[in-house]
Amino acid sequence: MIMSDEPEFVGLSDGWSIADEDFVRRHAEEFSPNGNAPLVGAVADSLAGFGRDEEKPPETLLGTREESILPEDGIVMLYGDGGAGKTTLTIDGLCHLAGAREWLGLEVDRPVRSLMIENEGPRAMFRHVIRRKLEAFGDPAIGERMAILTEPWGEFTLSSPHFRTELARIVVEREAEVVALGPLATVGTVGGGTPDEISAFQALLLDVRTRVGRPLAFWLVHHENKAGDVSGAWERVPDTLVHVQAVGNGHTRIVFRKARWSSEYHGRSLALNWEEGRTFAIVQDVVRDLYSETLEAFRADDEWRTYREVAKLVACRPGEAKSVLAELTRRGDLMFEVGPVGRSARAQCWRLRTATILTLVPKEPPERPSDFEF
Repeated sequence: MIMSDEPEFVGLSDGWSIADEDFVRRHAEEFSPNGNAPLVGAVADSLAGFGRDEEKPPETLLGTREESILPEDGIVMLYGDGGAGKTTLTIDGLCHLAGAREWLGLEVDRPVRSLMIENEGPRAMFRHVIRRKLEAFGDPAIGERMAILTEPWGEFTLSSPHFRTELARIVVEREAEVVALGPLATVGTVGGGTPDEISAFQALLLDVRTRVGRPLAFWLVHHENKAGDVSGAWERVPDTLVHVQAVGNGHTRIVFRKARWSSEYHGRSLALNWEEGRTFAIVQDVVRDLYSETLEAFRADDEWRTYREVAKLVACRPGEAKSVLAELTRRGDLMFEVGPVGRSARAQCWRLRTATILTLVPKEPPERPSDFEF
């Protein structure tokens, strides 16, 4: 364990030194509002001049230059419910990057080295998962291009200056271009994910990049909230935001909620089947449009409904209904309320946004999630 009187550690780039846990507070003025770069003197140019200047774009690690899912200095975030397959997808994606193999229809131009930080679960079990995965790929070079943090296991946090220094050192030694870490709640985030709390976490990622001294991509694994949306105000941060949904044994659906640099993948949904070796294949069959079906069901009989009631209404699994309702709420088609008029005080319910809702008595927030009516 790291003692509170750790000595000052010097970063690997520009001689930066960070010695205590209030790094974000002390250095807040050194970062731009979005936490992406150190502040410099303000400069403006005409649009004509801006368009004429040449600037080398970041290299794309996953996708193409025109349809980039993960730039070399970007962030991709996978989120979903427990057991949806986020970690399995992450391992599969990193293996394809290491082997320069196409992944879910996305190009990988060259082998990409990575470092994984798995911050939950028993290490022995994870060794077994990795062993089976590498055996299925059958290419020893893939395993050599991927690294995993073995110490500390389950206790790594970016809030520690020492761990940020050690992470940067390993990234440099291993020549890693992608760091995958999660679950996000255990690696240095604070609170429920307010914009200020997320900006503070971005500053920690920026510190690691600065210590490394070159572009570094992050692959983050996060969880969803009770409404089935990403937990916290994270949507603005990643270049690519992917919702991972379990739709039955051996089946997964992913929705590219956001793909900043890819119009082709932005909003795209893929149905996947698990295959031998804990990998995935895109299902070529036509996928139901549950978003349209759900809206049509509400328009035909608009009432406050829980996600389990919606699942019965449109004949889908409860987990699917929960994810669809979260997306339709995000789009503004539905509204979400706990304990609306006519339902129990703890019922999580959805209804069309266009409905006129009369709330007679303010509802107290629920005390325990287990008391919700589904």
